[in-house]
Amino acid sequence: MEDLIYRLSLLTENKVIAETTKEKIVTMISHLDSKYGISLNEENGSRFVTHLAMALTRIEKGEGITEVSDTMIKEIELEKNFAAAKALAEELERDIFKTEFPMQERYFIITNLLILMDE
Repeated sequence: MEDLIYRLSLLTENKVIAETTKEKIVTMISHLDSKYGISLNEENGSRFVTHLAMALTRIEKGEGITEVSDTMIKEIELEKNFAAAKALAEELERDIFKTEFPMQERYFIITNLLILMDE
């Protein structure tokens, strides 16, 4: 977890993300570990945490995002833990980030949660 916090600190120090974004993601990392036993580290969480930080920043700035194909969405929805990952993503949006993610970003979060749940 320390490596991920360091990564977020670098993004904050270089003014790529806001301090509040860093704090929300650190809260999410702790929440996933304490409530769900999902422990993020540099190996399994670096891409997820970095993308999430950038997604939150894009949302705050009102910038556009890349579309997710319908085919990819259908594949994600067929995963065995999809319902649990979707519920967790919605919980994170509501309770930690206090913002609604666009569908494309939500599916990226769900995909990463599915990977973490399968570990």
